[in-house]
Amino acid sequence: MHRMISPGDVVLAGVSGGPDSVALLHILNRMKKEYSIKLYAGHLNHMFRGAEADADARLVEDLAREWEIPLISERIDVPRYLKKSRLSPQEGAREVRYRFFESTAKKIGASRVSLGHHADDQAETVLINLIRGAGITGLGGIPPVREGMYIRPLMCVRRAQIEDYCKAFSIPYRVDSSNLKTVYLRNRVRLELLPLLEGKYNPAMVTALNHLAEIAREEDCYLEERAGGVLKDVMERREDGKVVISLAILERYPAALKRRVVRLACRKVGGGAVLPGYQHIDRILEAAGRASGRVELPGGVKAVIRYSLLEIIKDEGTFKVPYYQYPLQVPGTTFLPETGLTISTGVLDAGGAGNPRSFCRNEALVDLEKLAGPLWVHRRKDGDIISPLGTGGKMKLKKFFIDRKVPREERDAIPIVSCGNDIVWVAGFCPGHYFRVTESTRICLHMKLMEESFRALD
Repeated sequence: MHRMISPGDVVLAGVSGGPDSVALLHILNRMKKEYSIKLYAGHLNHMFRGAEADADARLVEDLAREWEIPLISERIDVPRYLKKSRLSPQEGAREVRYRFFESTAKKIGASRVSLGHHADDQAETVLINLIRGAGITGLGGIPPVREGMYIRPLMCVRRAQIEDYCKAFSIPYRVDSSNLKTVYLRNRVRLELLPLLEGKYNPAMVTALNHLAEIAREEDCYLEERAGGVLKDVMERREDGKVVISLAILERYPAALKRRVVRLACRKVGGGAVLPGYQHIDRILEAAGRASGRVELPGGVKAVIRYSLLEIIKDEGTFKVPYYQYPLQVPGTTFLPETGLTISTGVLDAGGAGNPRSFCRNEALVDLEKLAGPLWVHRRKDGDIISPLGTGGKMKLKKFFIDRKVPREERDAIPIVSCGNDIVWVAGFCPGHYFRVTESTRICLHMKLMEESFRALD
């Protein structure tokens, strides 16, 4: 399982009714005693295919009942949602589906969502990204583990092997008729392009594309880390909503790093929702060569070149940090793409943890044994209540920010760590009073808020 699952994990398996997802559910069910995991199944009816989708749901219900697996099943009118969102059917379905996974995982306390993507899916994704002109990040395809929460244990397995597994164990499955319609690019790649490449050019094309994806992900990870170090070198200053870069120093670096540094600076200013494409970055670097210019970017961010400086600026009031929620990895690091921040955690013996009062404002120490369930990190939401350290009383998080004179436009960018409905830590401010370290504390959880490059905030 590539260390995707640890003993004691609560795992939500996404089950559509297709061969890959039902095979994965069967495998996890066979493993749950050995790994001491608590397994749930999750099924979402997108209401795209009428009676066919209802039959998918019934099959999943029957399998969950037969295998004695708790099932969470929902119906969401995705076609209606598409009219409001103006997304494509595939984009809208994916957005709704992952929202369902996140809300269900929180409801049952799951720290892992297991999905049935396999090697053929990876090959198709790499080809699609290549057709669309993706860079090395896109060639990395589908990550086997994403955000520490989404795991794909079957990424090294072929579709035919999965179907053989279902046959060997007499596992019924459904075939989505829309997968046979060549109106969709992915279906054309699966049904036409990939068989052509395998038949005329390389019979091991799926394996080759999976190797390419693995190499691309590793090199992409290295270049991102390298870009973080270069950004420190070229950054003249950083202010609220602005990063200023020295073009003279940036010019010393190769084009591959220049592009990544500019993209990273844009993400730091605008959060993870600002993902400038190649054309945006190319226009910025072209303007930099002319020593003047302005480029508008997604999410209310703009790049302004003035003489020897590149300023990445967020226009106040034009962009809000979208709501996000991720399981906090303990111990480990959790990256928050919406803000460009990272929270690192570690477990310490109380005797060697030090005095919490000596920590900077971006660190917190809490009593680990007072945490009754999984931890989540999220953007603030209406009605959040906190019991600030040292008070014992409760107040709305909104009032907490007002009392500390936190500007309204900055509040959504502050990560909140919660356990159930209780706030454990307002990152950069204080932990909740109940979770404080006392003389009777034996084990501590240390949390630290850092920028994406793993440098503590000033």
